Parts: sequence; C-alpha cells; structure tokens
Amino acid sequence: MEKDELDTTLDTLEQEVMDELENPYRPYSVIFPYEVRFTIPDDDHNTEITIRTRSEEVRFGRNQKDILLQKEIDNRYGRESYSKRILEWVSKRIPNIDPRECDLEYVGTPTVSLMSHKEVKDYIEGCLTDE
Repeated sequence: MEKDELDTTLDTLEQEVMDELENPYRPYSVIFPYEVRFTIPDDDHNTEITIRTRSEEVRFGRNQKDILLQKEIDNRYGRESYSKRILEWVSKRIPNIDPRECDLEYVGTPTVSLMSHKEVKDYIEGCLTDE
C-alpha cells in the first residue's frame, strides 16, 4: 500500500470514529403491520374495504426505546397521511390485478324481493351508466 493510499484509509477510519463519537444515533429497521379500513361514499358506504399490510421504515436513534417512542408519536399524528399513502399506492395497482387471482366469499343469506317493471328498467340503466 502506498503512503497516500494508507493516509487516505487512516483518514477515512478516523472520520468514521469521530462521526460515531459525535453522533450517537444508529439506523434501525422498523417493520410494522397495520390495517386501513374505509367505505365507498358513492354507494352510501355500503361497500367496506379492508387492507392489511406491513411497512418498513428506517429510523435513527440511540436505542430501540428511542425508536419505539418516535413510532408512537408518528402513529398518533400520522394516521391520515399514512391512510392517504396506502390509498394512493393501492389505487395505482388495482387496475393490474387479475380478477381470477381474487378470493370472493359470499357471506350471509341473500335477500330476495319481487321487482316492478320500473325497478328493472332503473336497475338496467344503472348498470349501463356504471352507477
């Protein structure tokens, strides 16, 4: 190793040690599960959607307790912004989901009622106009 290269290596190591002494924060991975639930206003909130997922963040602190305290505050104030983020993320990906890959489960007992001619016409019109 040449003298210049050795000096550079020593300077780099010295700087790393100094940085560590001056700044006690360390990076921590935070993986956390969460659930976003919402209804669709356009159908009188009849349709409920639940998204269960997990996210990972990098946070910096002195120890795990620091990180958990940061996360606690973030959770307290960040609900709307995190909901917005997951809604945007999902909305970009929904068009690419193959319906054959979905699990559909019929729950409850169907309600059956006789329809008038006008109700049938209104229903068909609603289907044609995507209501």
